[in-house]
Amino acid sequence: MRTSARGYSSVSAAEELSVIEKAADQEALDDDMLLEDLRVSKAMSKKYLKVSMAATVREAMKCMHDNHQKFALVVDEDEFLEGIITLGDIRRCLSKKQPSDISMGDSTADVNPCLVSSVCTKGISFRGQERGLLTCFADTDLAIARELMEASGVKQLPVVNRGGEPHKGRKRRVIAVLHYESIWNCLREEINHRKSVYQHSNRKDNNEEEIINSNGY
Repeated sequence: MRTSARGYSSVSAAEELSVIEKAADQEALDDDMLLEDLRVSKAMSKKYLKVSMAATVREAMKCMHDNHQKFALVVDEDEFLEGIITLGDIRRCLSKKQPSDISMGDSTADVNPCLVSSVCTKGISFRGQERGLLTCFADTDLAIARELMEASGVKQLPVVNRGGEPHKGRKRRVIAVLHYESIWNCLREEINHRKSVYQHSNRKDNNEEEIINSNGY
């Protein structure tokens, strides 16, 4: 630490960087603690696309295009989750049929014989192991959901009901979708809410103190 001519203490560049890093680490820690208190149900969306396993890729592509979405959940005839189909899955399917780049809205692509069931994502490689489709529950905390999404590189996580049907291999019905950006939107809203509550409480305490002082107590 250096001392200036005016007598003020100053810090070196390395010390200043250390202070900034510690502040950033503390902020990240605070975010993690807040996310542990928040549940998926607070951030999930019940608006999502779903397509049948028996649908063609053309039908899925049109559905996604019409709704301005880049993915859809794939379900069986009983509405149990089977997988996810993304714009990337469709492009990979189309690239095998024709070499030119195909846009999402191209209705001339010959994808009629291609079914959703043959191209959708039904599992992922997670931490070096092949696993089924990643899902979460409505009561899962957002810290865990975020960790799952960041570790696997996905931006959407299906939210399913608990239990599952034994005769369906413990498959579960979808109740919502959690988007990665929604986690941070929810966190910001919670931070703003807590700040508002704190400020309101602080103003109330100050007003009560002023009343007490004005009464001579």
